[in-house]
Amino acid sequence: MRTSPQSQPAQQDLTTVAQGLRAFVFAANKHPGGASSSVEAITALYFSGATTLAAEGQVRDRLIYSKGHAAASWYAALWTLGAMPQMTWQEATGFGQVGHPVPRMPVRGSVPGMEMSTGALGQGLSFGVGTALADRRDGLGTRTFVVLGDGECTEGQVWEAAMTASRLGLKNLVALVDANGSGSVIKLDRTQWAEKFAAFGWRAVSLDGHDIGAIAQELRAETDRPTALILNTIKGRGLAEEVEGSNTLSAEVEERHLPAWDTGALIEAALAVIDRHHPHAARARVSSGIRPAVTAPVRPSRAELLGRLAGHSEGAEVVAKKALGGDLAQELAGLPLLWMAPDAIRNSGLLARMEQVGSWTWGTPGADVLQCAIAEQDAASLAAGAASAGLWPVLFSMEGFYWRMLDQIRESIAFPQLPVLLVGTSGGLGDPLGPMVQSDGCLTALAAIPGLELFEAADINTAKLLAAEVLACGRPAYLRLPHEAVPVRHSLTDLATRPTNAGAWTLADADAPDLVLVTAGALRERALESAEQLHAHGHTVRVVEVFSTSRFSRLTAEQRAQFLPPGVRAVSIHNAPSSVLGSLLGDGALAIGVDTYGIAGWPQAALYEAAGLTTDALVDRILKELA
Repeated sequence: MRTSPQSQPAQQDLTTVAQGLRAFVFAANKHPGGASSSVEAITALYFSGATTLAAEGQVRDRLIYSKGHAAASWYAALWTLGAMPQMTWQEATGFGQVGHPVPRMPVRGSVPGMEMSTGALGQGLSFGVGTALADRRDGLGTRTFVVLGDGECTEGQVWEAAMTASRLGLKNLVALVDANGSGSVIKLDRTQWAEKFAAFGWRAVSLDGHDIGAIAQELRAETDRPTALILNTIKGRGLAEEVEGSNTLSAEVEERHLPAWDTGALIEAALAVIDRHHPHAARARVSSGIRPAVTAPVRPSRAELLGRLAGHSEGAEVVAKKALGGDLAQELAGLPLLWMAPDAIRNSGLLARMEQVGSWTWGTPGADVLQCAIAEQDAASLAAGAASAGLWPVLFSMEGFYWRMLDQIRESIAFPQLPVLLVGTSGGLGDPLGPMVQSDGCLTALAAIPGLELFEAADINTAKLLAAEVLACGRPAYLRLPHEAVPVRHSLTDLATRPTNAGAWTLADADAPDLVLVTAGALRERALESAEQLHAHGHTVRVVEVFSTSRFSRLTAEQRAQFLPPGVRAVSIHNAPSSVLGSLLGDGALAIGVDTYGIAGWPQAALYEAAGLTTDALVDRILKELA
């Protein structure tokens, strides 16, 4: 059931509002070409009464402004509605300056209504698919509107998202393409977009992008499919005749090309119209700036989540990458989780859950499992949008395929701190499909993304513990799972009592050790075996398992000394690049890992032998280093 639209202002009123917004755009003079061409679309979206974007309250339509370089027209609308309280229009048009609360490009949470952080273009439609999917699952009558530039429609991810939206039947999703014919500095054929969206199964309509009434009419249309409105616009609409429509308006324009308007009078006229139809806007603009906090759903504690999970028996050898998703989807049913996989979903253990809830087809939009197409970028940004709308997405993919998602994770998930749990399967060595699926340095790249917690589990019980920790804390994280089955060493009950703040625990200890082996993931067993052999050679060895490199890296020198005593030689053993664990150790440490490319094939034992990661090879190398 769609939410109720607002009252419908007269055409002259809407024209007055558009003039005020365009005056704001030119006063700001930041990407005025693309910002000016979208003015009528923004006016129709917020002020025509065709949507609930300008309504009071928390439950209303959403706008994802994907063409973030040209955000001035959107910022103008948000300012008029009180999203920047106690700020004059002169101050508001200074956005993007150092110290200004509003950035040059949208950043989630900077002002109310700003849901997505933009930077690299092409991610907004996928994000909007995520919010539309979440709102439909919650039974809301709201819609998601995504404003795209035609330049960013040359990004492949846009069409990944278009395919996904059509497949899911998201009739509550509307894309508005500002087709001003300019992709930064190249000309674009504006006639192609309607045909392309229609080919992807969308309701596609091409219209005059400066006709507010026509846009509003299409926004009110009922449909059983996602809608794409192709708005044929003029870049820099309203600038001097010699530059209006130019293909070189992607930055500021010279003052001589700006219209000689009375900016203040035009903005005041627009405010008079807006305040007449939306009295709350006038109150919000002069408020103290203290707004009621949006109440986020309370997440269960780690202990509460663990109370619902069944651990595997000690000694059991379970392939965590195939059991974790399947187990948790059953055990945590009823929570607002969204289980996702952009490749072979059977490898994440979610196949049984899909069959149970009937999400092979989307006749059951409330299903909690989503098999994404083989389109990793779309899946990552979709997960971010779903998290923004209140779901708890858990995305499974082979670690090697996370290379494709790095920017989406950085921009859409980690930077705005959206609670998405990314699970990397087949970490390290162990896939028969060939060199290109080896995860090689992907873990190093993920570790370089600020704001993303990194975890690594050796066995299924540890994986469950860490997953529960991430779901409870509500922050973005990456959980690495090994390809092979690793024996369970501790019950889930025992693990639940262990502190996890340090990101590591001691597996085997000795009084006054002269050597510390630091390991993670599947190499845990070889590290323990190596310790036994080294003991036979007269060494006293401590074995430390690091399950979170990000947490361990934040330890103070005093805290780290509890694991790595000063003056004691340390060796790291890992089936990832040697720097991942090696960078955590002090001077003189030996870092052993996989620093070559293309180690893949079968059988698995041969892979470890080729990489020099068998127990015998590790012991020989360590003894030679110590000699």
